[in-house]
Amino acid sequence: MDSREHILIEDSQEEITRVDDLWFPDANLVLQAGNRLFRVFGGILAARSTVFRDMLSIPQPNSQPLIDGCPAVVLHDAPADVEYLLKAIFDSGFFERPPAPATFNVVAGVLRLSTKYDVEYLRTRALLHLSAALPRSLAEYDLRGHVTPFHTETNVTFPLLLLVHELALAWALPTALYFAALSTVKRIMDGFSSNGHNIELPRSLQRTLLIGRNTLVVAQTYHILRCFRTLPCDGCLRRESCQVTSRVLYEAVAGLQLLSPLNLFSPEAWNSITSRLCAPCSLAMGQEYQTARQKVWDELPGTFELGSWEELGPAPV
Repeated sequence: MDSREHILIEDSQEEITRVDDLWFPDANLVLQAGNRLFRVFGGILAARSTVFRDMLSIPQPNSQPLIDGCPAVVLHDAPADVEYLLKAIFDSGFFERPPAPATFNVVAGVLRLSTKYDVEYLRTRALLHLSAALPRSLAEYDLRGHVTPFHTETNVTFPLLLLVHELALAWALPTALYFAALSTVKRIMDGFSSNGHNIELPRSLQRTLLIGRNTLVVAQTYHILRCFRTLPCDGCLRRESCQVTSRVLYEAVAGLQLLSPLNLFSPEAWNSITSRLCAPCSLAMGQEYQTARQKVWDELPGTFELGSWEELGPAPV
């Protein structure tokens, strides 16, 4: 073994592991990220990434570390993120456009490093996944159904917000902040533990969330729940019955202390509520509810002191 092979490995205090899926015996470049080693094709990396192209075009000194006879380069990125990026490059089926599924960690890792290393086609795919999770219109929001972002996973709203904040994706901030603001005040202030990692928000985001959360509470009380207080409607067919029903339903829903102004009712719950009213009141209540939801959505950027949707600009994909 060339003495230069020890230089790279001995710098790490962890046991070095070769990632089998990304260790190609005939490849010509070894990358190290943390305790993980990847043997890949430098030419393919250079073709996909302008940053790697420039990096690999620089003549290397004779003292450059070698592993298995290949030049070795240390990447100062999270090992998991590097693995996701390399899998996306070397395995065409690993990270596809929506509606193909992708976990939050994969999307986040690919987005971070495709941005850093200028892998444009993968950045576009990652942004498409992010756009699907963080819609920019109420119609797009409703198409997602009664679910949270990356709905098959739990505890992603704070990491998602941190990602959007880290990469300064202004167009995605209102929706990311909205989902995070639905958390309890204690969770916003104290954070939580997930998979052995403590997830905490910086004070600037805590402040923004608490201010926005208070505004959402007011909006839910005075706009969303207003749909009950407008009954019975002018064309009501069962005035006394609808009046009593609307009051009982209002008190029941208000007493739940659930913050979710855009999704306060599941489709099943909404059908159950409106079935107790006459047809004109059911229609009037539905129209009032949709008007209130649209108002909350339109004001979402302002809720978090971000201006307007127009000022934030469109999604880049």
